[in-house]
Amino acid sequence: MHKNHQQHESPIEMDHSEHAAHDQQGLSLSEQQSVAPEEWVTEKTGQFVPLEATFKDEKGKVITLAELVDRPTLLLPVYYFCPRACSFDQANLAEAIKKTSHPKGSFRVISMSFNEVEPPEAAAIAKPNYTELLGPDFPEDGWVFLTGDKENILRVTNAIGYTFKKQSDHLFIHPSALVALSSEGQIIKYIYGSFLHGDVDLALAEAEKGTPATSIRRFLSFCFNYSPKQNQTIFTILKLSTVTLLVAGFFYFVFFFLRKKK
Repeated sequence: MHKNHQQHESPIEMDHSEHAAHDQQGLSLSEQQSVAPEEWVTEKTGQFVPLEATFKDEKGKVITLAELVDRPTLLLPVYYFCPRACSFDQANLAEAIKKTSHPKGSFRVISMSFNEVEPPEAAAIAKPNYTELLGPDFPEDGWVFLTGDKENILRVTNAIGYTFKKQSDHLFIHPSALVALSSEGQIIKYIYGSFLHGDVDLALAEAEKGTPATSIRRFLSFCFNYSPKQNQTIFTILKLSTVTLLVAGFFYFVFFFLRKKK
Protein backbone atom coordinates (compact mmCIF):
# COMPACT_ATOMS: atom_id res chain seq x y z
CA MET A 1 0.00 0.00 0.00
CA HIS A 2 2.80 2.39 0.86
CA LYS A 3 5.62 0.97 -1.23
CA ASN A 4 7.63 3.69 -2.86
CA HIS A 5 9.91 4.76 -0.05
CA GLN A 6 12.50 7.20 -1.30
CA GLN A 7 15.42 8.19 0.87
CA HIS A 8 15.83 11.96 1.09
CA GLU A 9 19.21 13.11 2.29
CA SER A 10 19.06 15.73 5.05
CA PRO A 11 22.03 18.10 5.39
CA ILE A 12 24.02 17.85 8.62
CA GLU A 13 24.95 21.51 8.45
CA MET A 14 22.29 24.14 7.86
CA ASP A 15 23.20 25.98 4.68
CA HIS A 16 21.07 29.08 5.11
CA SER A 17 22.07 30.53 1.74
CA GLU A 18 20.87 27.37 -0.05
CA HIS A 19 17.42 27.73 1.48
CA ALA A 20 17.14 31.52 1.32
CA ALA A 21 14.94 31.26 -1.72
CA HIS A 22 12.31 29.49 0.40
CA ASP A 23 12.17 32.21 3.05
CA GLN A 24 8.77 33.65 3.83
CA GLN A 25 8.22 37.11 5.22
CA GLY A 26 7.65 37.01 8.99
CA LEU A 27 5.15 39.16 10.79
CA SER A 28 5.80 41.62 13.58
CA LEU A 29 4.21 41.14 17.00
CA SER A 30 1.64 43.88 16.36
CA GLU A 31 0.74 42.31 13.00
CA GLN A 32 0.43 38.89 14.62
CA GLN A 33 -2.03 40.15 17.21
CA SER A 34 -4.36 41.34 14.46
CA VAL A 35 -4.37 37.97 12.65
CA ALA A 36 -7.35 35.69 13.23
CA PRO A 37 -6.53 32.21 14.61
CA GLU A 38 -8.13 30.64 11.53
CA GLU A 39 -5.36 32.19 9.41
CA TRP A 40 -2.81 30.09 11.32
CA VAL A 41 -4.73 26.88 11.89
CA THR A 42 -7.55 25.97 9.55
CA GLU A 43 -9.16 23.01 11.26
CA LYS A 44 -9.72 20.05 8.96
CA THR A 45 -11.43 17.72 11.41
CA GLY A 46 -12.71 14.57 9.72
CA GLN A 47 -10.18 14.71 6.90
CA PHE A 48 -7.07 12.53 6.63
CA VAL A 49 -3.34 13.09 6.77
CA PRO A 50 -1.27 11.71 3.85
CA LEU A 51 -0.11 8.39 5.28
CA GLU A 52 2.25 7.86 2.35
CA ALA A 53 4.27 10.98 3.31
CA THR A 54 7.91 9.99 3.92
CA PHE A 55 10.20 11.22 6.70
CA LYS A 56 13.27 10.15 8.67
CA ASP A 57 13.09 9.26 12.33
CA GLU A 58 15.67 10.32 14.92
CA LYS A 59 17.88 7.36 13.92
CA GLY A 60 17.88 8.39 10.27
CA LYS A 61 15.57 5.55 9.21
CA VAL A 62 13.23 6.36 6.31
CA ILE A 63 9.65 5.85 7.44
CA THR A 64 6.13 6.68 6.28
CA LEU A 65 3.33 8.05 8.41
CA ALA A 66 1.43 4.83 7.69
CA GLU A 67 4.05 2.92 9.66
CA LEU A 68 3.61 5.23 12.64
CA VAL A 69 -0.09 6.08 12.67
CA ASP A 70 -1.21 2.53 13.47
CA ARG A 71 -2.89 3.57 16.74
CA PRO A 72 -4.31 6.81 18.21
CA THR A 73 -1.61 9.38 17.55
CA LEU A 74 -0.75 12.88 18.76
CA LEU A 75 0.98 14.94 16.07
CA LEU A 76 2.90 18.05 17.16
CA PRO A 77 4.51 20.30 14.50
CA VAL A 78 7.70 21.87 15.89
CA TYR A 79 11.27 22.64 14.93
CA TYR A 80 14.13 21.40 17.06
CA PHE A 81 16.29 24.52 17.13
CA CYS A 82 13.34 26.65 18.20
CA PRO A 83 14.53 29.01 20.96
CA ARG A 84 11.13 29.44 22.56
CA ALA A 85 7.73 27.73 22.42
CA CYS A 86 8.58 24.33 20.93
CA SER A 87 10.55 23.17 23.96
CA PHE A 88 7.79 24.32 26.30
CA ASP A 89 5.15 22.62 24.16
CA GLN A 90 7.02 19.32 24.13
CA ALA A 91 7.76 19.49 27.86
CA ASN A 92 4.08 20.22 28.60
CA LEU A 93 3.09 17.34 26.35
CA ALA A 94 5.52 15.03 28.15
CA GLU A 95 3.92 15.96 31.48
CA ALA A 96 0.45 15.29 30.06
CA ILE A 97 1.55 11.92 28.70
CA LYS A 98 3.12 11.01 32.03
CA LYS A 99 -0.22 11.58 33.79
CA THR A 100 -2.45 10.01 31.14
CA SER A 101 -4.85 7.21 32.07
CA HIS A 102 -4.24 5.49 28.72
CA PRO A 103 -1.91 2.48 28.79
CA LYS A 104 1.61 3.14 27.56
CA GLY A 105 2.01 1.71 24.09
CA SER A 106 -1.68 2.14 23.24
CA PHE A 107 -0.98 5.45 21.51
CA ARG A 108 1.88 7.17 19.73
CA VAL A 109 3.30 10.69 19.80
CA ILE A 110 5.01 12.33 16.83
CA SER A 111 7.09 15.49 16.92
CA MET A 112 7.46 16.58 13.31
CA SER A 113 9.94 19.29 12.32
CA PHE A 114 8.60 21.72 9.72
CA ASN A 115 12.12 23.08 9.13
CA GLU A 116 13.36 21.13 6.10
CA VAL A 117 17.04 21.86 6.83
CA GLU A 118 17.00 20.10 10.20
CA PRO A 119 18.68 16.67 10.00
CA PRO A 120 17.86 13.49 11.96
CA GLU A 121 20.78 14.35 14.27
CA ALA A 122 18.79 17.35 15.52
CA ALA A 123 15.84 15.07 16.27
CA ALA A 124 18.15 12.62 18.07
CA ILE A 125 19.47 15.41 20.29
CA ALA A 126 15.96 16.69 21.07
CA LYS A 127 14.30 13.34 21.85
CA PRO A 128 15.86 12.44 25.24
CA ASN A 129 15.09 15.91 26.61
CA TYR A 130 11.42 14.92 26.65
CA THR A 131 11.24 11.12 26.65
CA GLU A 132 13.37 10.96 29.80
CA LEU A 133 10.55 12.81 31.57
CA LEU A 134 8.26 9.84 30.88
CA GLY A 135 10.11 7.18 32.85
CA PRO A 136 11.87 3.98 31.79
CA ASP A 137 8.67 2.01 31.14
CA PHE A 138 7.56 4.28 28.30
CA PRO A 139 8.31 2.48 24.99
CA GLU A 140 11.12 3.97 22.93
CA ASP A 141 9.01 4.03 19.77
CA GLY A 142 6.09 5.59 21.65
CA TRP A 143 7.37 9.06 20.81
CA VAL A 144 9.04 9.51 17.43
CA PHE A 145 10.90 12.63 16.29
CA LEU A 146 10.75 13.22 12.55
CA THR A 147 12.57 15.35 10.00
CA GLY A 148 11.83 15.57 6.31
CA ASP A 149 12.08 17.46 3.05
CA LYS A 150 9.97 20.46 2.17
CA GLU A 151 7.56 18.55 -0.07
CA ASN A 152 6.55 15.99 2.55
CA ILE A 153 6.45 18.55 5.35
CA LEU A 154 4.03 20.74 3.38
CA ARG A 155 1.88 17.76 2.46
CA VAL A 156 1.28 17.11 6.15
CA THR A 157 1.02 20.72 7.37
CA ASN A 158 -1.40 21.55 4.53
CA ALA A 159 -3.46 18.46 5.37
CA ILE A 160 -3.87 19.58 9.00
CA GLY A 161 -4.27 23.26 8.06
CA TYR A 162 -1.16 24.36 9.95
CA THR A 163 0.64 27.57 8.93
CA PHE A 164 4.22 28.57 9.78
CA LYS A 165 6.35 31.42 8.45
CA LYS A 166 10.13 31.59 8.16
CA GLN A 167 11.68 34.95 8.97
CA SER A 168 14.80 36.59 7.61
CA ASP A 169 16.83 35.32 10.60
CA HIS A 170 15.81 31.73 9.69
CA LEU A 171 13.65 31.34 12.79
CA PHE A 172 9.93 30.71 12.48
CA ILE A 173 6.69 32.26 13.60
CA HIS A 174 4.25 29.44 14.27
CA PRO A 175 1.30 28.54 16.48
CA SER A 176 1.30 25.91 19.23
CA ALA A 177 -1.19 23.28 18.15
CA LEU A 178 -1.48 19.55 18.80
CA VAL A 179 -3.50 17.30 16.48
CA ALA A 180 -5.08 14.01 17.55
CA LEU A 181 -5.34 11.37 14.81
CA SER A 182 -7.18 8.06 14.66
CA SER A 183 -5.34 4.86 13.77
CA GLU A 184 -6.60 5.41 10.22
CA GLY A 185 -4.97 8.82 9.98
CA GLN A 186 -8.23 10.75 10.36
CA ILE A 187 -8.00 14.17 12.02
CA ILE A 188 -10.04 13.87 15.21
CA LYS A 189 -9.32 16.94 17.32
CA TYR A 190 -7.09 20.00 17.72
CA ILE A 191 -5.69 20.98 21.10
CA TYR A 192 -4.46 24.50 21.82
CA GLY A 193 -2.95 26.08 24.88
CA SER A 194 -0.81 24.27 27.44
CA PHE A 195 -1.71 20.66 26.48
CA LEU A 196 -3.18 19.80 29.89
CA HIS A 197 -3.31 16.09 30.67
CA GLY A 198 -7.11 16.09 30.90
CA ASP A 199 -7.35 17.58 27.42
CA VAL A 200 -4.82 15.10 26.05
CA ASP A 201 -6.65 12.19 27.74
CA LEU A 202 -9.94 13.24 26.18
CA ALA A 203 -8.37 13.68 22.74
CA LEU A 204 -6.80 10.21 22.90
CA ALA A 205 -10.13 8.68 23.95
CA GLU A 206 -11.87 10.32 21.00
CA ALA A 207 -9.06 9.29 18.65
CA GLU A 208 -9.50 5.71 19.87
CA LYS A 209 -13.21 5.89 19.06
CA GLY A 210 -12.40 7.47 15.70
CA THR A 211 -15.06 10.12 16.14
CA PRO A 212 -14.13 13.68 15.03
CA ALA A 213 -14.73 16.18 17.84
CA THR A 214 -14.56 19.90 18.54
CA SER A 215 -11.23 21.47 19.41
CA ILE A 216 -10.00 22.04 22.95
CA ARG A 217 -9.17 25.52 24.30
CA ARG A 218 -9.61 27.63 21.18
CA PHE A 219 -6.74 29.91 22.07
CA LEU A 220 -3.56 30.17 20.04
CA SER A 221 -0.19 30.99 21.52
CA PHE A 222 2.62 31.86 19.13
CA CYS A 223 6.35 31.44 18.96
CA PHE A 224 8.22 34.60 17.96
CA ASN A 225 11.91 35.00 17.45
CA TYR A 226 14.07 36.35 20.25
CA SER A 227 14.76 40.05 19.73
CA PRO A 228 17.20 41.52 22.30
CA LYS A 229 16.33 45.05 21.20
CA GLN A 230 12.60 44.44 21.53
CA ASN A 231 13.03 42.67 24.87
CA GLN A 232 15.18 45.54 26.17
CA THR A 233 12.46 48.00 25.16
CA ILE A 234 9.84 45.93 26.98
CA PHE A 235 12.10 45.69 30.04
CA THR A 236 12.59 49.46 30.04
CA ILE A 237 8.84 50.03 29.80
CA LEU A 238 8.26 47.66 32.72
CA LYS A 239 10.86 49.45 34.83
CA LEU A 240 9.34 52.86 34.05
CA SER A 241 5.87 51.52 34.84
CA THR A 242 7.08 50.15 38.17
CA VAL A 243 8.73 53.45 39.10
CA THR A 244 5.58 55.34 38.13
CA LEU A 245 3.42 53.09 40.31
CA LEU A 246 5.78 53.47 43.27
CA VAL A 247 5.82 57.27 42.96
CA ALA A 248 2.03 57.39 42.60
CA GLY A 249 1.66 55.11 45.61
CA PHE A 250 3.97 57.30 47.68
CA PHE A 251 2.02 60.49 46.90
CA TYR A 252 -1.28 58.71 47.55
CA PHE A 253 0.01 57.55 50.95
CA VAL A 254 1.23 61.07 51.85
CA PHE A 255 -2.08 62.62 50.73
CA PHE A 256 -4.13 60.04 52.65
CA PHE A 257 -1.96 60.41 55.80
CA LEU A 258 -2.17 64.22 55.81
CA ARG A 259 -5.90 64.16 55.20
CA LYS A 260 -6.43 61.71 58.04
CA LYS A 261 -4.27 63.82 60.32
CA LYS A 262 -6.42 66.91 59.62
